[in-house]
Amino acid sequence: MSILQQASFVYVGIEDETLLIGFADDEFETKEYVLFQKSLSVEDIPILNKVHITINSENRSAYGGILRIILSRKLVSIFLSKETASLLGVSDIVDIKYNIDEIEFNNLTSHFHKLNVNKEMIIEVK
Repeated sequence: MSILQQASFVYVGIEDETLLIGFADDEFETKEYVLFQKSLSVEDIPILNKVHITINSENRSAYGGILRIILSRKLVSIFLSKETASLLGVSDIVDIKYNIDEIEFNNLTSHFHKLNVNKEMIIEVK
């Protein structure tokens, strides 16, 4: 079973040597969000080199456990390991609907590929 979120705001960027991809219900008064983070520098602790995912709260976050991401122009599907889904308090599939133009989609796709530099997950673009 999957959960579905609607994102009216999509963010991609690099801040403090950290790659960020975020989906939120609102840019300023955010209540629901999914945030991906990956340090661009190599850390001494191996788990810190994995993609970090947060859903709605720092209390619902984890390193690694993202198995697959399917990206299309209006929907991203995130497939999580059972362990990570349990840590995040969600089902093992998270679907996020959004609406961005072709340039923004290409930028989003590019950032997901940079996020996956260590090939820890499968990324499909449709």
